[in-house]
Formats: sequence, C-alpha cells, structure tokens
Amino acid sequence: MKATIDFDEALYRRLKVEAARRGRTVRELVAEGVRYILDAPESVSARASAGTQQEWKPGWFGALAKYGNTVEDHSMEAVRASVARGRARERKT
Repeated sequence: MKATIDFDEALYRRLKVEAARRGRTVRELVAEGVRYILDAPESVSARASAGTQQEWKPGWFGALAKYGNTVEDHSMEAVRASVARGRARERKT
C-alpha cells in the first residue's frame, strides 16, 4: 500500500542522509521506524502517549553526548559548534 507523508524539509534531508549512510532506501527506514513503534513493549507505548518518552537521538550521541546534548537541529554545523563550545569550556578548566 502506498501513503503520502509530508516531512519537514530538514527532517527529510536527515532521513535521506541516514538512509544513504546505511545503504538503505528512505522507504525501508520509514517502514522500520513504524514497525519499531508498533512492536514496542506496552511500557514504551504508554510513555510515548503520555509524552514522557525521551527524544530520539542519533547514534553519535553515545560517544559525544556531553557535546550533543546542546545540539538542537543535528546539522553538522550545529554539531561542530557544540563540540567547539565544549572544548573551549574544557580548556578553561
């Protein structure tokens, strides 16, 4: 079945980049995301509907969480700026 989904332009660009990075199609990633939400345990679904589920974060947050937590739009420019700010603070201490 086909469906039309309207994405914010920036979000769709991120989705295309991630699909290319993984060697997959946008369609495959969207279907995987929908399956993930629908197959999630009840506790995850309940938190999502209550609005308490943590926001999704990209994989690089694990290694750079201290810098990534201040990034709002996940663009490379924002990430680089956050890392630069964090490193500048570290040099001061």
